[in-house]
Amino acid sequence: MFRFQTQFVALSLLSLSLAVTGCGGVETEDMAPDEQASYDANHDVHADHGHEQDIGTTESAVCGNCDNCVLHARCRQPNLPYGLTYWSDKVAIINSNHAHRGCVAMIPTSSVYGHVAYVSNVDTAPNPNRITLQEANWVGNTCSSRTGTKDGLNIRNYWCPAGAHTANCAGRL
Repeated sequence: MFRFQTQFVALSLLSLSLAVTGCGGVETEDMAPDEQASYDANHDVHADHGHEQDIGTTESAVCGNCDNCVLHARCRQPNLPYGLTYWSDKVAIINSNHAHRGCVAMIPTSSVYGHVAYVSNVDTAPNPNRITLQEANWVGNTCSSRTGTKDGLNIRNYWCPAGAHTANCAGRL
C-alpha cells in the first residue's frame, strides 16, 4: 500500500509540474546556471539571416520555452535525444539528409550552440521542396515559424525519429 501511495504522489507531482511549466519542465541541457543565462541571452538571435526564406508569423507558444530551441523542439518531438547543448552534440545525432514532418532540423549558426527547429510540414513537390519549421529563439525569445528550401533555411541535415522514413521516400543518409 505504501508503494502505491508513493507512486501516486510522484505522478501527481509530475502532472502538476507539467501543468505549470508546459512541456518538459525546466531542463537546462546540462549547463551551469551562469552558462544557461548567457546561452539564453545570446543563443540564436540573428539580425541577418542572409538566406532566401519566408519569415512566418509568431506562433502561439503551446510548448512554451520560446527562449530555448532544444526544449521547444523536444516538446514538439519528445523522442529528440538529450544532451544537445553544443553544435557538435547536435551534429552527432544527425541521421537523415532529407526532411519529414516530425523530424528536427539542425542549423549551424555563428555561435557554438547552433540551432534546432521542428519540421512541421514538407511540400514534397520536386521544386522548390519547401520546408516549414517551428522554432524557438531564432528571433530572440520568440516562438515562430519559417518556410523555405533546405539551403535557403541553412539546414545542415536532420534528426528523424524511428519510422519517419517509409518505402516512398528517398531513404536515410
